[in-house]
Amino acid sequence: MINNWLEHNEQVPSYSFRSVYVSEKAKPDNETIKYLQEQIITSYRNIDFYKYKLEGSSEAEIRSYVLDQVIPGDNSNFDKAVRQGDWGEILSALIVAYFQKLVIPINKLQWKVNKDKAVFGTDLFAYNKGDSITDLYYYEIKTKLDPTKKLGKSPNRSYITVVAHNSLLKDENSPTEAIAEFFERLFFEKRNFDEAKKFKDMVKNPQNYKRNFEMFFIIDKDNFDMKILDELNVLPSQLDPLKVTLIFIEDLQNLVQNTWDDIESALVKLLKDE
Repeated sequence: MINNWLEHNEQVPSYSFRSVYVSEKAKPDNETIKYLQEQIITSYRNIDFYKYKLEGSSEAEIRSYVLDQVIPGDNSNFDKAVRQGDWGEILSALIVAYFQKLVIPINKLQWKVNKDKAVFGTDLFAYNKGDSITDLYYYEIKTKLDPTKKLGKSPNRSYITVVAHNSLLKDENSPTEAIAEFFERLFFEKRNFDEAKKFKDMVKNPQNYKRNFEMFFIIDKDNFDMKILDELNVLPSQLDPLKVTLIFIEDLQNLVQNTWDDIESALVKLLKDE
């Protein structure tokens, strides 16, 4: 479905980092929106959990559960920002899995403690397919209607590209392999010892793995300006290799809103079809 809507094209090198443009082949139709709704609702909980949790529930109870326990609220600008950020992380994961063909070990949003807040930490972590893990990928994801507005306090205001870079750099400078150690514990608790051992080795021998850094910017295509890349390009090269993926969406705000509208119906349909 996603390849019917989006296309993924690497650009001719012109910066110190690689750049990829993801653009729309066509305006998203109702089927695309339904697809996005299904992906969002199953990013917060997997379908087996929904079946267990909502066994014997009425449609009204399913809808109430989604609104009250699963998705971020829609009452304040902060709520809307969380919804927009979650939407962007889910779309980015779809792009990473389909176009980059990488493994994403968990949906981070499933482990929210507070549905109305963003999840802290690296936005997305992935690695290569196959029996042996050799390449690790760390992502910073930003969803901005207008990326040309500088952020921060004067005189140190920067475009979102630089803000995202500095956030990702903090992960790179972390003294421990915190993400790998988390997955080692997670797979151990699941009694999946073969997977746990892979991450145990990452913690013990991080020098044996290639670390890749990527930033995703999901933006309204009418608000794009090359200056956000130009400002990033003048930074000292501290993340290597670094790739920037720009996802251009026409009328981004409207698409995000349309995806959230009546999203509980997506779960009602999924459970009915099971």
